[in-house]
Amino acid sequence: MTRLYIPALNLRPCRKYWEKNVAVYLRKAINLIDAQIAWVEKQLLVEQNAMLCPEEKKLPPLKWTGSIVEWVELIYALYLVKRINDGKISLKNLFLQMGEMFDFEVKEYANYFMNIKNRQDENRTKFTDSMGDALLERMTEADRKLSRK
Repeated sequence: MTRLYIPALNLRPCRKYWEKNVAVYLRKAINLIDAQIAWVEKQLLVEQNAMLCPEEKKLPPLKWTGSIVEWVELIYALYLVKRINDGKISLKNLFLQMGEMFDFEVKEYANYFMNIKNRQDENRTKFTDSMGDALLERMTEADRKLSRK
């Protein structure tokens, strides 16, 4: 081991003092490196979690604003065309899950369906037909805009 010579003070630290200080600095350096390793590992975990579960933007909740009869007609239509889970869902579960999504609960949906079924006028599927009409109208409007250009 070489000895440190400080000419201005003309001091030569003794070996015991030198070794004690070196040990202290080495311990501090090791602690610093351990802390940096822990921080990097934590950052990697955060990045991995972000990749697995990206934070969703907070969207406002959906709320059904139509009538109960329209709701029942819509859910029955979705159930009957088997477009949710390839039709592998019970009507009850579909009402529960859609109700949860739209914050709308209907307990006696079978009674409402009977009312829809017993409609006397020509159009027993008013709501789903109005949805189709609205979609067709929007498509016609879009076609008109394209033809004007």
